[in-house]
Order: sequence, then structure tokens, then C-alpha cells
Amino acid sequence: MYTSSINMKNAVSLYEKGIMLLLKILKNRNFLFISALVLGLSLGNHLTWTKHLSLPVIIIVMIVSMTQISLKSLSQINHIFKSVMLAILLNYAVFSAVMLTLARFIIPDEELWVGFVLIALAPPGAAIAPFTSILGGDVEFSLVGVIGAYIAALVIIPVTGLMLVGQSFNQPLGFIIIFSELIVVPLILSQIFIKIKIDKQILKFRGPIVNWGFFIVILAVISLNRNLFFSDLITIWKISMVSFISVIGLGLLYEGFSRRLKTNPIHGKSILLFGTIKHGSFAAATALSLFGDKASLPSAINSVFTVLFLIYLSIKAEKEAITN
Repeated sequence: MYTSSINMKNAVSLYEKGIMLLLKILKNRNFLFISALVLGLSLGNHLTWTKHLSLPVIIIVMIVSMTQISLKSLSQINHIFKSVMLAILLNYAVFSAVMLTLARFIIPDEELWVGFVLIALAPPGAAIAPFTSILGGDVEFSLVGVIGAYIAALVIIPVTGLMLVGQSFNQPLGFIIIFSELIVVPLILSQIFIKIKIDKQILKFRGPIVNWGFFIVILAVISLNRNLFFSDLITIWKISMVSFISVIGLGLLYEGFSRRLKTNPIHGKSILLFGTIKHGSFAAATALSLFGDKASLPSAINSVFTVLFLIYLSIKAEKEAITN
């Protein structure tokens, strides 16, 4: 009887450990990303229905992401101007100039060009604030920069999009609707949640929500473009080249300049992320909703290199923490 009781306790303990391990895996961003890629490529023809989930999921992700940034921060930090200008300059001007110049010369395809423009105009990625913390940077500095860039997006996205894409961007009502859904409404709701003080409860689930939202959008984009992945490898290679240079190439360049110029290492982390991390899910959801499946392909591939770069930064941060 005693032995049976011990065996039962051991079984329950193993079961609990198994559940905990499973939950940990299901929360892991890298696992979810790889799973989305594998499922999209292997079962893509059966998963195209996920396209209809991408927009509502990203609306939720945007609300949760913005709940971590309060507009009150704009009046509380003395280096507001510096952080906001750096975020806008690096995230919209430098990143966009590099990506769009490469895309225009390497990939003469109008549908894909729209996809690259949407990435270039997308606001800073939701990963910037949490990764600033992981890298040991100034989280407040990053948050203020992201807030400023999101507010700037209210003007930058519609005006610059029309200039760069022209007639293909001539869907004013549709664009106003999706822009309101993905930027304006989440920004307003997030500030309401902060005001009524439920933001801390929401932020407890921020990681899983963002990771699973990312999973669903990537799954949708890969599934819808599955045939292109296997039939047009040259195009995939060209998009990959543009994304690699725009994300990883620029990132390594920022790291090198920071060391040479002896930039404040705390702010250097924010600068690195400002200049390389875009909200790829925003670009993908906008492409799927307004411009077609093919226009979402650059966002999917760019997300691959963004995740690879974030993994590299995570590993590097862990090694530096052990060394120090």
C-alpha cells in the first residue's frame, strides 16, 4: 500500500513536470516560429483558412504590445527628443532606405515591391522593449522611442505609402479601415487599459499572446505562398538577400559602429533594435487584407531573419552575462 502511494505520487509528479515542460515549449517564440514554418510548408494547402485569423489576431497583439507603453512617459523622461528622433530616423529612414533600395534593384516585381514598402512603413516591432531588457539596455529609452514612432506612423504610413506605391495604394477606404484597426484603435484602447489600471494583468500574458499571434500570421503567410516557396526559389533567394542585409547586415553594422564610436552601451542596445526590428505582423496583415497573398511574402521571409537575429542577440547576451 505504501509503495503504491509512492508510485502514485511519482506518477503525479512526472505528469506535472510534463505539463510544465509542454507549457514552456508552447510559450517559446523560437519553437512556435519553426513550427509555423514547418506546418506552413508541409500542410499549406490545408491551412489557407488561417488568412482570416491574421487580422483579428494582430489587432489583439497590437493592443497588448501598446499596453506596455504609456503616453505619460512622453512627459517624464528628459531624453525624449533623442530617443524619439533616433527611433524615427533608424526605423523609418535608414532601414527603409536600405531595404527599398535593394528591393527596387534586385526584385523588379510590383506585388513584391508593395510587400517591401509595407515592411518599410511598418512601426517598430513589439520585441524592441522586451529585448532591450534582455540585452541590459535602457527600457524606458526604448519605450519612449517606440511611442514616438507609433505616433509618427499616423502620418508616415498613409503619406509615404501613397508616394512609394502610387496607384496600387489607391484604396483609401480599405487602408483607412485597416490603419485604424491596427494602429489607431489599439493605441486608444491600450491607453484606456492603462488608465483603468488593468494593464499589469494584461501584460502578464503579453509574451504568449505576442508569440502565438506571430505564429498564426507566419503560418497564414507561409501557407498562402507555399507553392511559390517550391516553384520560384530564385525569388525566395532574392527576398532573403534583401532581408538578410536589411536586418542582420544592418544590425552587425550598428554593433561595429557602437564599438568604434564608444556609444553609451545602454543606449546602444536601443539603437541596435530601433534600426533593425519592424512589426512584421502589421505588414503581413495589411498585405493579406489589401494587396493579396504574394505581397505578404516579403514580410514572412523578413520575419525569418528578424527571429534569427533576435536569437543571436539572446545567445550573445547570455554569454556576456556568464562572462561578467
